[in-house]
Amino acid sequence: MRHLRVKHLSTSWFWLLPVALLLPVSIQAQTWQAAVGAQSQDKGRQVVAFLPNELWIHAGDTVNWTVGADEIHTITFLTAGQVRPPFFVGCPGFSVGAASFDGSTCVSTPPMVSGQTFNVMFPTPGNFKLVCLVHPDMTATVHVLDPSAALPHEQSFYDKEAANQARDLLAELNRGQAHQHMGSPNAIVVGAGKTLATGGGHNAIADAFCTTGTDHSRRGHRGMDQ
Repeated sequence: MRHLRVKHLSTSWFWLLPVALLLPVSIQAQTWQAAVGAQSQDKGRQVVAFLPNELWIHAGDTVNWTVGADEIHTITFLTAGQVRPPFFVGCPGFSVGAASFDGSTCVSTPPMVSGQTFNVMFPTPGNFKLVCLVHPDMTATVHVLDPSAALPHEQSFYDKEAANQARDLLAELNRGQAHQHMGSPNAIVVGAGKTLATGGGHNAIADAFCTTGTDHSRRGHRGMDQ
């Protein structure tokens, strides 16, 4: 009798094994790192940009932005069709430290300076446009994918991309290659020397002695703005 009971239990475990293998495996949420702005060593030249300006993450992930320049910036996600508010008004109102954004409610920090951080968790898939309310043409895109989808890049790629973008933008200003294109729809007024448009958004370099200009280049994937 004992032998039959042991055999019965063994058979039960045998049938449960394939069922367990079919159950979905939860994917642990990840925190990604990105930068807001950069500057030359003498702080006389400011990179007015989100670095990098295009990210791919999973729903449930968090992005931690760190301000890397003395120039003030906001980290702002507007709702679809929302009129861009003044930077001192916010959504109206501000979030400090951390927030969650799914496209239904505006999220904005107050003006932030070097060393300050802000975390945004994205609970649902979508393509979300990031803007700075201080600088009208400073934008980026966060692509939030379903957790089952493969991501195109790892954190090391974004670290390298951010460093390259900051270096290239500062190098453009150092070479004194500012261009005047005031009629362009992408021209901005931030005391900037040059603006670069990439797949994810727009970047600029700021110098008090340069005029505003626009130049366009393409890198990587094409972003989708709200």
